[in-house]
Amino acid sequence: MHNKEKNMFWHLWSSYAIYYFGRVNLSFVIPILLATQGLSKYSLGLVASGFFFAYAAGQFIHGQISEKFNPFTYIAVGLIGSAIMNMIMGFSGAFFWILFIGEVMDGGFQSMGWSSVVRANAEAQRKTKGNIDKKSTILGTSYQIGNSFAWLISSFVIGWFGWQWGFWVASIIMAARGITLLMVKPQMKIKKRSTVKQIGQTLKLPIVICGIGMALLNMVRYGVIIWIPTYLIEQGSSVIGAGLKIFLIPIAGVLGTLFYNKVKINRSILTAIFLSCLGIIFAVYGYLDGTISVIVLILSGFFLYGPHVFLVSTFPSRFVDKKIVASSTGFIDGMAYIGAIIIGILVPFILDITNDNWNIIFLFWSILCVVIIILIMGLYIYMKSDREAAKEADVLDYQENKEFVKF
Repeated sequence: MHNKEKNMFWHLWSSYAIYYFGRVNLSFVIPILLATQGLSKYSLGLVASGFFFAYAAGQFIHGQISEKFNPFTYIAVGLIGSAIMNMIMGFSGAFFWILFIGEVMDGGFQSMGWSSVVRANAEAQRKTKGNIDKKSTILGTSYQIGNSFAWLISSFVIGWFGWQWGFWVASIIMAARGITLLMVKPQMKIKKRSTVKQIGQTLKLPIVICGIGMALLNMVRYGVIIWIPTYLIEQGSSVIGAGLKIFLIPIAGVLGTLFYNKVKINRSILTAIFLSCLGIIFAVYGYLDGTISVIVLILSGFFLYGPHVFLVSTFPSRFVDKKIVASSTGFIDGMAYIGAIIIGILVPFILDITNDNWNIIFLFWSILCVVIIILIMGLYIYMKSDREAAKEADVLDYQENKEFVKF
């Protein structure tokens, strides 16, 4: 790959990593507002779900619309818009409706990022004859590392200076990245396509099943992102202590993703193995304490993110020749955040009816892993037994009909 294309890849990678400063900062704002501002878990769960509702809707919309624009411009506008909303929320005074409306609008801007990032990368790899699977996997590490460092920096900033600075620091970082991305964006030739045809190609069986699986997997992932800091603080950790404990979860996810990509066995079987391990981890996590509980929690990231990156990045990138990378990514990620909406409300509901029994939450996440395994393996068995159906779904066209067996 030429140096210019390499630079563009890392511009994409760093831009999406920075998006997470405006997305996961709320995780450490929540326990502070619970303790100091008199807001309830329900109200803050509603704030989080408002963000995810807007994000999910935005993914479906932007996934289709962004195919018609320069993806780098789309990514930059999303960053700058999210920066503005985070700056405003820092001045909200913990007023519920300002937080709620601010997070909803923030979700809309945040949803402009991922589908355009995946599309820009796939187009670049096709142009330079690069390895789409390899690069899309590396691209997936952007949100793991971004998540990790955003968590760490947010926890320290909030712990030292107050919850408002969790929003303000995120705003400054995202605005700077958005402006610099506009300064270096390449020119791209955009071909207009029929939106109806584009949507029809998006709603193929593998993409739909992938979207349902992602909805369930994101219930686990965002259950951890939103609520694990609260759980740890309720167990006696400080804000900074909780940040240090969970900092390595996405880092372990990077290692798990790279390992997942290297293993040369069927992707459906490998996904089932990873999710089985993840389910076991959450089934026992609530009964552990001390250092072993921290190690097991970090290990959950290793088994979570490999399947996650494959479903939301590698798989939709394979549709680059059909010009539906952004639209298929938008659909899959939109479905993922429907799961995030549900978990934002469901966790406080379950805690309320079980007298704050967190073990029920962890068991629920474990059951979700089993359901995802059934979906993915069911699709694999069906497609392998009916190759005509597989052809109609367009999944055998990638790399001379050899790559579908990996799904």
